[in-house]
Amino acid sequence: ARQSGALHNPAAKPAPLHVQQLQQQQQQQQQRCTHVARVTPWGTQVDGQSLASQLFAASLFPYLAFLFYLTKSGKAPRLTLGGFYFLLVFVGATIPAGIYAKTHYGTSLANVDWLHGSAESLLTVTNLMIVLGLRQAIREAEAKNAAAAAAAAAEGEQLGTPSSNGTGAKAEAG
Repeated sequence: ARQSGALHNPAAKPAPLHVQQLQQQQQQQQQRCTHVARVTPWGTQVDGQSLASQLFAASLFPYLAFLFYLTKSGKAPRLTLGGFYFLLVFVGATIPAGIYAKTHYGTSLANVDWLHGSAESLLTVTNLMIVLGLRQAIREAEAKNAAAAAAAAAEGEQLGTPSSNGTGAKAEAG
């Protein structure tokens, strides 16, 4: 009770100079380190938005490597490859939209519906391109396999051998 009264008493003595300097140093350090994870003996205190933006930036390099090797392989369907590249458009649009949301509305992009919806529509286009490209590739592969099976069956009939029973195994005669 005496200490709380001393805090509100204007006649109370100010804290010693070294205590004031220590408090100022701590405040300055806290102001400088607001975006850095602080480590405590019991764990880490991480600002969620700071961590998310750092992970977002760090994930760009592995993704670019993925695009490089996927393009270099030449095995990805063109529409699917285009979808993976279009994801960069989504990323490129999301960054300025997030900045705009923070500066004009004072909140994150996820809380500004019209901006968030617009950005997410680009992600929807990306997903559609990837899926439609893969679907087209699957259909082409199935048609190629069906044509090869039909050609093998026709060749087998011409040679007088039993035809395939549809399972890939030869039908037994007799």
